[in-house]
Amino acid sequence: MGDDSEWMKLSIDQKCEHKVWKARLNGYEEALKLFQRIEDEKSPEWGKYLGLIKKFVTDSNAVAQLKGLEAALAFIENAHVAGKTTGEVVSGVVTKVFNQPKARAKELGTDICLMYIEIEKAEVVQDELLKGLDNKNPKIVVACIEALRKALSEFGSKIVTLKPVVKILSKQFESREKAVRDEAKLLAVEIYKWIRDALRPPLQNINSVQLKELEEEWVKLPSSPPKQTRFLRSQQDLKAKFEQQQAIGGEQSDEDETDTVAAVDAYELLEAVEILSKMPKDFYEKIEAKKWQERKEALEAVEALTKNPKLENGDYGDLVRALKKVVGKDANVMLVSVAAKCLAGLATGLRKKFGTYAGQVVPTILEKFKEKKPQVVQALQEAIDAIFLTTTLQNLSEDILAVMDNKNPSIKQQASLFLARSFRHCTQATLPKSVLKPLCAALIKQVNDSAPEVRDAAFEALGTAMKVVGEKAVNPFLADLDKLKLDKIKECADKVELPGGKKGGGKGVDKKPAAKAPPPAAEAPHKSSAPPRKTQSAASKVYSDKCTYKKKYSELKIGPSKKGKPTSAAGGKSKKNPDSKEITESELSAEVSEELAAGVLPASCIQQLDSANWKERLASMEEFQRAVETMDTAVMPCQALVRMLAKKPGWKETNFQVMQMKLHIVALICRRGQFSKTSASVVLDGLVDKVGDVKCGGNAKEGLTAIGEACSLPWTAEQVVSMVFAQKNPKNQAETLNWLANAMKEFGFAGINVKGFINNVKTALGATNPAVRTAAITLLGVMYLYMGAPLRMFFEDEKPALLSQIDAEFEKMQGQSPPAPMRFTKKATAAEEEGDEGEEQEEDGGGQDIMDLLPRTDISDKITSNLVSKIEDKNWKIRKEGLDETAAIISEAKFITANIGGELPLALKGRLGDSNKILVQQTLTILQQLATAMGPGLKQHVKALGISIVTVLGDSKPNVRTAAMTTLQAWVEQTGMKEWLEGEDLSEELKRENPFLRQEMLGWLAEKLPNMRTVPGDLMLCVPHLYTCLEDRNGDVRKKAQEALPTFMMHLGYDKMSKATGKLKVLNHHVGKGQGNWRGKKFCRAKQKCFRFVRHQDE
Repeated sequence: MGDDSEWMKLSIDQKCEHKVWKARLNGYEEALKLFQRIEDEKSPEWGKYLGLIKKFVTDSNAVAQLKGLEAALAFIENAHVAGKTTGEVVSGVVTKVFNQPKARAKELGTDICLMYIEIEKAEVVQDELLKGLDNKNPKIVVACIEALRKALSEFGSKIVTLKPVVKILSKQFESREKAVRDEAKLLAVEIYKWIRDALRPPLQNINSVQLKELEEEWVKLPSSPPKQTRFLRSQQDLKAKFEQQQAIGGEQSDEDETDTVAAVDAYELLEAVEILSKMPKDFYEKIEAKKWQERKEALEAVEALTKNPKLENGDYGDLVRALKKVVGKDANVMLVSVAAKCLAGLATGLRKKFGTYAGQVVPTILEKFKEKKPQVVQALQEAIDAIFLTTTLQNLSEDILAVMDNKNPSIKQQASLFLARSFRHCTQATLPKSVLKPLCAALIKQVNDSAPEVRDAAFEALGTAMKVVGEKAVNPFLADLDKLKLDKIKECADKVELPGGKKGGGKGVDKKPAAKAPPPAAEAPHKSSAPPRKTQSAASKVYSDKCTYKKKYSELKIGPSKKGKPTSAAGGKSKKNPDSKEITESELSAEVSEELAAGVLPASCIQQLDSANWKERLASMEEFQRAVETMDTAVMPCQALVRMLAKKPGWKETNFQVMQMKLHIVALICRRGQFSKTSASVVLDGLVDKVGDVKCGGNAKEGLTAIGEACSLPWTAEQVVSMVFAQKNPKNQAETLNWLANAMKEFGFAGINVKGFINNVKTALGATNPAVRTAAITLLGVMYLYMGAPLRMFFEDEKPALLSQIDAEFEKMQGQSPPAPMRFTKKATAAEEEGDEGEEQEEDGGGQDIMDLLPRTDISDKITSNLVSKIEDKNWKIRKEGLDETAAIISEAKFITANIGGELPLALKGRLGDSNKILVQQTLTILQQLATAMGPGLKQHVKALGISIVTVLGDSKPNVRTAAMTTLQAWVEQTGMKEWLEGEDLSEELKRENPFLRQEMLGWLAEKLPNMRTVPGDLMLCVPHLYTCLEDRNGDVRKKAQEALPTFMMHLGYDKMSKATGKLKVLNHHVGKGQGNWRGKKFCRAKQKCFRFVRHQDE
């Protein structure tokens, strides 16, 4: 009793560590009461027991251990700091509790694991339980499997990650212990409830008897999906909802059921198979053999390997090229089918990783559709469909468009059918206007094809597109089709069934505005304002012409919708492109113009327009102006009014006061009325003639600007510049260029015909008059604000003296941003008011619209197999020669399309890893050229070629790394960051233990991420490697990781970043105590670095 009285005086935490088991038992009992009594989960009292909880569960005395487990469970349930003990406590449960004979101990151990999951530590618990499956004690293995099963049953597949569980499941069926096999069977049944058939592929290799037993159990399961019955602390809203449903005994809604079961991809549960090393060593020799039997043997060997559902990533370039050659050139159609199946297998097994090779093989497959044998066509369809899923329609669009004009109807038919199948996998986001517009244009041509199978395929593709993105988005591209064809497209759209029961992108497919739109148009004349009285007494011909004009005019009046959008005669389809939205009218005769003007202008005004007395003409202009200012804009006959202004003496007016008034009235009519391009054509000549006039030039420029607002600046500028350079008046030319430079700043650069302006600017630069040359250089400076460096490429052939002047002007613009537009075209403003969202906007890519204006050359025909062979030659001199030729081709073309052949990217990628560093740098220079020349089209080459630039950042030579970073920045400037962050490519690069690569990459990410509004979710894949870099032995890597850390959290959020730290482990648990403590401190420092800046922000 003396001993008892001695430890009875100790505090609770001291009792829990006492050598006497009775003391510990008493300590655990008191601790349990204390834990149940403390109401504040953040009480400092909890901190005293942080280091003791593991001892609670691993007590050597069975009786004390039971009470310790109860106390530990209470601690985990109530203490805010309990999560910090997850790893060590669950590890203790696995090794010291699950091997106990008492069922109560195992039950409490399982409850502890489940409670840790409830407090958001599912990943750590799961990792420890999976480690327990490697234990030699079968009791521990059985208990771990049972704990996993219960966790899945209660929390569901969204909380318990199934991939690692399924990965080890088949191994458990091979156990010698029947108890392990039986528990594995129960776990397999539970997993099947949540993911259904996705579990079948990973278990195909288990014993056939066991598989049969599983099949029998699976059949017995109810078809309804299971429900999550236990919830995380962060899911209290779901818990309340679940309890409410249970209380009223109601059924879960379909939406809730769908949300309850996390969609699991069977592919993600599979182990990747490495097949490149298993290929026959003589494959590449046999595939070139003259005997078809040998080629068949080689292909069949590869086909067997590609049947593996998931393939290990690797360099498949040579294999893909060999298969492509068979598909494109082999005369034996049976071998073509086998090769196509191999390509389909590679695409299915590699998924997104095959996207690198997609552009290389798709053109060949499309061309091969000329074959008519069903088995070949089917194999090619399967191959191209599988390949499509590895890339995007945007990346393939140029290859598809290239064959849409093919003379072979089979190729056109299959290309359209491929588009129809591809559209089904798209959404409104993945099928933007920029991609859809050219494809629809090509399909519309095929709608009129002479071959019925081609027409039907085109209708099907257009109907599918309409179903996916909605009628409103597609209709602007169908303006030229008659009603029968439109109805056929809508009929096809109604028949389309999207995968997974997805709904289409718009409500328009079910509505039929086309049938209802014409009646209002027909009634429009009755609804419009009453015609002027004087026109009733005109001759019948004049009256007829006038009625025609009024009918058109009244259509113009109702043309724009409530928010300013015009309605087409084809059935109310909204057209978003400027050409389709513009106001159009026919030219009016002089008689009709006078009659219409007489209805809105005072008689004295019309009589004095051509008076010989300038004062009377001035008085007439003043009356004219007052009439226009007070006139109802809805009935203003703009063309008739400007034709009256052009009446003799018209634009040859000699009195500057009258001319100033006349030019001002033109601007007034433009701004107040519905001014068309037909009306503009009447006055542009006169305005251009006066733009250089000292007294009237300002008014002329005002008129030009007003026409720009009415008819769009691109059209106005093109007309004006062509007119002025048809003259020989240098003053007019110089002032026109000055006006245009200012107008670009006011209106912005959208829609400008760059190619046309470049030619006229070159003419101006060669002018003898210095004022014209100066104005041209000033205009180039403004264009440089919008176009940047690519603009200079158009003038590289100019004389050095002139080029230096241009460079000096560009230098002035360096660092300046284009001003925000101050003026807008009326139609554009109306579209903005309507909230038009049809235009695709790039968040992080710079200037796509501007770059798209540049005329581009297709250089794919110059990328010959001979050139590619040179780039890949064993002799470095020949490789250099190939690179020189490539650089020359790009330099000569200046601006190129995205189509550079499928083999050139792979060849250049190979040179980035060249042993000759000079060639590496030359390749980087070519890639910089490529970025400037290709522009935004470069996006489709990011995965195939761009990621390899990142790899070069790990080179040991500073000059090579600098060149790689310069190249990378040049690419990102054109592509934006989104494509780089998608997928696991960047995380794989960051995973490499290369200090140069890590510090360069992290510095680059720290610079780019803050400028992005959103990031792909795949950025999360980089976080574990970022944490590793925080404790890298290289100081520069640690520094860059610390700089990058806030930028990651800016997008991913505190919760995700904090959750990822739960995977950080203290390494080498079996090292000596001192070393273990050091590593523990290191682990804590890593966590502190992760969140130090967050605490700083909170303060």
